[in-house]
Amino acid sequence: MSKSSTIFCRALALATGMFMLALPAAAQYYGQSGQSSASLSLASSKQFDRDYTVISGRYGKFFVDNFEASLGLELWRGNSPEIYKVVPELRYVSPTGQTFKPYAALFLARTFYSNTVSSHNSFGVRGGMYYAIDRNSYVGVGLVGERIESCDRSALRDCDYVYPEITLHFRF
Repeated sequence: MSKSSTIFCRALALATGMFMLALPAAAQYYGQSGQSSASLSLASSKQFDRDYTVISGRYGKFFVDNFEASLGLELWRGNSPEIYKVVPELRYVSPTGQTFKPYAALFLARTFYSNTVSSHNSFGVRGGMYYAIDRNSYVGVGLVGERIESCDRSALRDCDYVYPEITLHFRF
């Protein structure tokens, strides 16, 4: 197993563990069915052995308490080619505690490049911890693990990657 596959598997195990630990928690989270959410995220990652700044926005809807379906857009900037992603996601936010709230998510992504590299699909996990600013606003810190589907190693050197992200998350 390659080093990147090992890192991806560890990130997946971490997110799954956080998700499983959070399930039996007492219901104190206000992400109620029918509420909407929006978030902005900032991250740093690599592709093509080049560093990128990842800026993303997401809009979601809680379809049952604590579970959210969302659609996000990511812009990878700071190098060439520019990268754009459309990211549908399912997220669980644990109702534990009042101040800190673990979260875990599964996502798919469609990636587009500003040059001749072919578009592709990827899938992954996201997990971390929200810190409550107030009842409907959170700052999140977490990790993203992503695997490129049908990866062409002649175009992309690494098909699995893990990177940190920081998020501002709002519910309304």
